Amino acid sequence: MKRVNLGIIGLGRQGRIHLRNALRLKEVKVYGVADVSGIALAYAKKLGVKKIYKDYQNLLEDEQLDAVVISLPNFLHLEGAVKAAEAGKHIFLEKPLARNVAEGEKILSALEKNDVKLMVNYPLRFDSFLKKIREEIAEGFFGEVEIVDATNVSGGPFTPKSDKIGAIPVPVSVPSWWFNKELTGGGALLDLGSHMIDLLSWYFGEADVLKSYLGYMFNMEFEDTAVCMLKFKDGPVANVKVGWFSKDRMCSIQLCGTTKNVWVRISPKSSLKIVWKDFRRKLFRHSSDSFYLALEHFVKCLQNDEEPHPSGEEGLQGLRVVSQAYEKARKQ
Repeated sequence: MKRVNLGIIGLGRQGRIHLRNALRLKEVKVYGVADVSGIALAYAKKLGVKKIYKDYQNLLEDEQLDAVVISLPNFLHLEGAVKAAEAGKHIFLEKPLARNVAEGEKILSALEKNDVKLMVNYPLRFDSFLKKIREEIAEGFFGEVEIVDATNVSGGPFTPKSDKIGAIPVPVSVPSWWFNKELTGGGALLDLGSHMIDLLSWYFGEADVLKSYLGYMFNMEFEDTAVCMLKFKDGPVANVKVGWFSKDRMCSIQLCGTTKNVWVRISPKSSLKIVWKDFRRKLFRHSSDSFYLALEHFVKCLQNDEEPHPSGEEGLQGLRVVSQAYEKARKQ
């Protein structure tokens, strides 16, 4: 199989995770990176990347490049994805697909016109336990699933973050665009809720929003709390609860069926799992890392000329649910 020449556009905290994972994939050659930050480019160069650019358009113009990871702020997803599509490059795009449905539709139109593939990065789909639950739903293990509860709360952009430059943890400041509703497209619902909505849509298909509540604890222009009730057309009623208000991170899912129930704590993992994951990382074995597995899936799909998932259409479907939830909240 042909090795994929991959470029990384955007080397913020998430972009650096993708860069490190790409460097460990045998099927990938990290062909080049682009970022406006000289410090970020120096970091990539230190890891052995030869071609570095401040303007990603120069990276896209390289005919040897097959695909790009786009890890840019939300307000640059449309521009970045359209330019990559017009350059004939396949796209691994950080979630959400775009700030809103209109932008998402423009991205999908560019994909179709230029015959390129796009995958939206929703790593929960690559968690081994969550994949097993999907299989058990299809096999009828839970009977008819009637009620679902999905929770994702954290400190959001207010949580102190760090990244490793070499072996040393370095504090990472939160970019100012995170606090501008026009640039983000939304708050906790778009950020955290999109993860849970995508997961549940993967499990149960299309959904309509019955009710939606948005909270503003910090009196900002976007919501820091959201609770939505969804009804899946051929499935259960689900409550999606997300927030940026908690110092104690919690991500979980509960399914109640006619024969079996299950509750899963997605994160934080148990201390034993954290120790084991750290041990595997030190051995450069990343098979259990959802971000690594997502990128690996994208690369394999390119090699086999298959459609990667979550696809652009699935990303747009999630945006439609989020948009409907915002509209319901405004009316209520």
